[in-house]
Amino acid sequence: MRADYLRRRARVWLLGLLAWTLLGLLSATQNATWRAYGGRPVHWDVILPVPLADWLTCGLFTPGFVWMAARFPIRGERWWAQVPAHLAASVAFVLLKVTLFAPILARLDPSDTATWSSVLARGFYADLLAYWAAVGVIHAIMYYRESRARQFEAMRLDHALRAAELENLRAQLQPHFLFNTLQSISTLLHRDPIAADRMLADLAGLLRLSLQHSAAQEVPLRDELAFLERYLDIMRTRLGDHVVITVEPEPEVLDAMVPSLVLQPLVENAIRHGLAGRSEQGQVGVRATRQNGVLHLEVWDDGPGLSALSAGERNGIGLTNTRERLSRLYGPKSSIETVAMPGRGHTVRVSVPYRTTP
Repeated sequence: MRADYLRRRARVWLLGLLAWTLLGLLSATQNATWRAYGGRPVHWDVILPVPLADWLTCGLFTPGFVWMAARFPIRGERWWAQVPAHLAASVAFVLLKVTLFAPILARLDPSDTATWSSVLARGFYADLLAYWAAVGVIHAIMYYRESRARQFEAMRLDHALRAAELENLRAQLQPHFLFNTLQSISTLLHRDPIAADRMLADLAGLLRLSLQHSAAQEVPLRDELAFLERYLDIMRTRLGDHVVITVEPEPEVLDAMVPSLVLQPLVENAIRHGLAGRSEQGQVGVRATRQNGVLHLEVWDDGPGLSALSAGERNGIGLTNTRERLSRLYGPKSSIETVAMPGRGHTVRVSVPYRTTP
């Protein structure tokens, strides 16, 4: 931290030195142009040193300019209250600057017999203007830095808020899923203890995987599918031959980043709503494909379709929270839609930007 601070300070003072030197060069160039226009000879060895010394002497007071701008900032409703301090400082600066510059001028240009008072008279207003210009530039730099700091702080707070909202949405899914699973285990406990024991083991594996990614809002698709497979083992034990569940991701998209716990609530909805009230075997499928830089996750079933569902069932906690999470993670670059499949239930399609890094 100390080294970074020193580097920043050195960079600032280097830029200040370059600025004062540039002003000296421009002043010398103006003098040379004026002499050339009047038909007089231009001797750079005579013309250049004096303006450079003049402006660089002003530059020696830069730390004072910075201190005055920080100590008496001209801002806010009572900005005018700081002006007298700067007026006094500008006059003091001119007097000190002339005191330093007058002997330098006598040494650089012996032909100039100007006294201290004459140097003050001919440079008073230019030096006064130099003070106010320098303080004005420093104020502008200070305002810019403060604006950038406020912008970064706003971004940091916005990021923290979004992360908290995302964590809250995901936290709503986990108890919801856990409650449903425990209810299923309770149903099987007396009817089929072996199956209930197997479900408990699968649930323990699920919770272990969940804890491994508890701090991650995005995980690779292969990890999400591993989590989903644990859930599907539980549902296969619970439903037996009543449902056939297939998972068919394209191999090349397994490293794609997806929101954690995005598939499980969608599959749960497909099983619950797609197979509800049916005596015959049902089917649920999961697909993952990539097209034009977009990853498509699809969960489908061959149930009765959307027309058989109530408005509340079409927008349960799983779909609602998934939609909110996608909006916060990806904004308009993501989408979730429910598509009716003629004669074979419906499909929920989630689309997110394809990328392999979070």
